[in-house]
Formats: sequence, structure tokens, C-alpha cells
Amino acid sequence: MDRVFDRINNTTTFAGEQLLYSQLHQLSKDKVFLKEREKRISFYSNHNKEREDMQYLLCNLGKEKIDFYLPMFMHNLKMQRIPHIWLYRLLRYLVILLIVAALFTQNPIIFSVVGCTFLVNVSIYAIMKSKYEVFFESLSGIIKIIKISRKIVKEEEILDICVPQCVKNNVKLFKRISNMITSLQRKKQAIATGDINAIISDYLIGSMLWDFTQYDNVMRYLNSRTKEFMELYCFIGEIDVCISIASFRQSSKGYCIPEFIEEGKLEIQELYHPLVKEPVKNSFEMTENILLTGSNASGKSTFIKAVAINVILAQSIDTCMASRMRLPDARVITSMAVRDDIIAGESYYIKEIKYLQRIIEASAEKRMVICTIDEILRGTNTSERVAASIAVLKYLNQKNCLVLVASHDLELAMQLKGIYHMLYFCEELRGSDVVFDYILREGISNSRNAIQLLLSIGFPNEIVQEAKELCTL
Repeated sequence: MDRVFDRINNTTTFAGEQLLYSQLHQLSKDKVFLKEREKRISFYSNHNKEREDMQYLLCNLGKEKIDFYLPMFMHNLKMQRIPHIWLYRLLRYLVILLIVAALFTQNPIIFSVVGCTFLVNVSIYAIMKSKYEVFFESLSGIIKIIKISRKIVKEEEILDICVPQCVKNNVKLFKRISNMITSLQRKKQAIATGDINAIISDYLIGSMLWDFTQYDNVMRYLNSRTKEFMELYCFIGEIDVCISIASFRQSSKGYCIPEFIEEGKLEIQELYHPLVKEPVKNSFEMTENILLTGSNASGKSTFIKAVAINVILAQSIDTCMASRMRLPDARVITSMAVRDDIIAGESYYIKEIKYLQRIIEASAEKRMVICTIDEILRGTNTSERVAASIAVLKYLNQKNCLVLVASHDLELAMQLKGIYHMLYFCEELRGSDVVFDYILREGISNSRNAIQLLLSIGFPNEIVQEAKELCTL
């Protein structure tokens, strides 16, 4: 899925990239949301000027590394606040009162106290400044979100976009805080130029601990408006995501908008995997559970991955790599590409049965589950593997789920014949070469090619010949 994300991701903002990643991993149950999103995707697909104007605007937000931490920053604002801020405020007012008193009384002792207090405040500022520098940096992403949101609201008609009323209200809410953050940024930018006057000014203002009190004011305001800010964040991110999806569709080898149905079945025409450069498209209907057989490298794993990925894409970005796709609202759970976990001390077989346990537990829920399993229980011996696999698959056959299993175990296929629908992939031998057409067929595959593949990739003949002889014993 990370590679699929990379294939789809053409976002120009950190907000859009994060939102797209999240939506691919948390499938939406709100089909009304998908319909509304489809309107925006269609608009940007058919209106090049408006799309380019919006992308130009979004480019100002960019993808600065620190900005990717913004959602975490916003949800932990209390932890980002400066402790004992009341002390900094007290020291600030103390300096001001002492300066006023010194000017009125002309008392040298008070002037000395002013100097000492000034040095204390400057020292505190110098020490604490480096500690909170990263938090000040995070404010840049906040101000960019606010400014771009304000720009979109202002140019709503020019950009031909319908801005939700909540976004308009939120933009007004953050006008005051926008000015506060901007003043902090300008000060920081002036220091970055290396101008000696700006540096002196920084420490003079720093003696009043103004940065910290201003920062705390911003934190307190944001803490009371976290929900409203995240609405702006998601508003910007969603626009970027829609443009990225529109771009993905244009660069694909064919797509369709999925149709959601009440029946517990899956209908797909000309399905293909989005990461395959020259895909062979297959059509099938899944009204019952399927066992997919075929020899090594025949296309079983790629096919079941294509099914799972397209169900995910249907419910996340309203796009399928097919000419037509009808599906129910369903969870997607897979048991594929299983690996052992040395750190956790879990063997391949333990990891595999834990994956299957997730599927079994989910199958008991009210919401339908579409699950794909690649080479079920191959981490154990043959007799137990077949027995346990049959038991698991018969159990799932009685549950509220659609199961797609890939296996080259012919004994498993024969035991489940009549219970699971059988499909297969096959190959053709051309001399020493093995040629695959990746076309889905009805029935059970009886071919084996593991030894032939050794020959085709260049294994020594003596190995191949001995393997063939041993296989016939």
C-alpha cells in the first residue's frame, strides 16, 4: 500500500499528503462524503485553469519537513506550552516598572537593579530560546494554513469553489492569532539575515520575554480552537487530495467510479493492478468464496492483491482500476506477504495464524469483510497445513465475508471443490521457457512448473535433471 500511495500521491502540500495517506488506511463509511468528493474531483479534471490556479496557491504551503508534525503538535498543545509562564510575565512587568521608577527617581540603586533584572531576563531568553525554537518553527505551518484558507475564501468566485460556511467562520476566528504569529515570524526572519541591528533588537525585546508570553498567548488560543483549526487543515488537504486523485486518474490505464450495492457480492470488469506497467485485465464475479489455483509465478498473488487494493481504492478515493466495479460496503483484511518477527520472537507460522485470527474475529462482526489470503498456512508441514486450511476456510464460508484464497496446493482445491468456486491461472511451456498469459480461467490448475522454472532462469542441468527424477519417485 505504501507503493500504491506513492503512485497516487501527486499532492503539493503536507496537509494533502497526510490526508491522502490517512484516507488510504482508514476506509470511509460515509458514502455521501465520497459523492461530494467525486464532484470536486470531476471539477478539477475538467477545468484546467481553475485547477492550475488552485495548485499555484497550494504551492505556497509546500512540504517543509517540520510541517508534517503539525497535526501531532495541535493534538498536544498542552505539552508545548511554557511552564511557569506567570514567572516570565512577572519578570517582564518588573523590568518595565523598574525602568519607569528609575527614570522618575534617578536613583542609581534602582538603575543597578534594572541592569541586574535586564541581565537575568536576557539570560533566561538566551537559554529558553534554543529550547523552544522548534515550537516557534511549528507556528509557520499554522500561519500558512490560515493565510491560504483566507486567500481561498477571498477568491472563492475566481477559483470557482464552494467554501463551506464553517471554513469562512474559522478564517475570521483566526485573524487575531494570525497577526500574533506573523509578528513572531517577522522578528525571526530579521534575525536570520544576520543584521546586527536585528540581533541587538532581538535581545532588547528578549529582555522583556515578549516572545515567550506571545507564544503562550498563541498556544492558549489554539488550545481553545483546535477543532476549528483542524477543519481548515482538512479543508486545504482535501482540495489537494482531489487534485491528486484527478491526476492519478488521468495517468492510469483506465479507471471507473465504483458502484456500491446492498448485496454481498463483488463484480469487476477488466480489473488490473495499479503498479503493473503492462497489465493483463481480468473480469470476474464473486458471489461466493473463491479458491484460486495456479503454478508458481502464474499471477495468483498479483491478482488477489489487485482485488484487495481496488476495494480499498473504491472506498477511499472513489476510483477503481477497472472498467466497472460493483461492491458492498466492507472491511478489507489480508493475509499476504507474511514475515517472521525476530524482535518479537514470532516465527513465520505464528505471524501467519495471527493474521488469520484477525480475519476470523472480523468475520463475526456485522459489517461485511472482504479478505484475501495468499498461500494459506504454508509455514507448517503438509498434512497439518491442508487439514487446518480446510477447517479455517470452511468456517469462513459460513460467515459474513467474501474470501479470496490463492494456493498451488491441489489437495486443498480438491477438498474444497463444491464449497468454494474454483478459478485458476496457467502457463505454456515453450522449449526451456515458461510463458504466462495471466488470463483468469474457470476450474482447477493441474500444472506444476517449479522445476521447469529452475531451468528457465539458468540452474545447472544436473540439478534440474536430478530434481525431475526425484519428483517421479
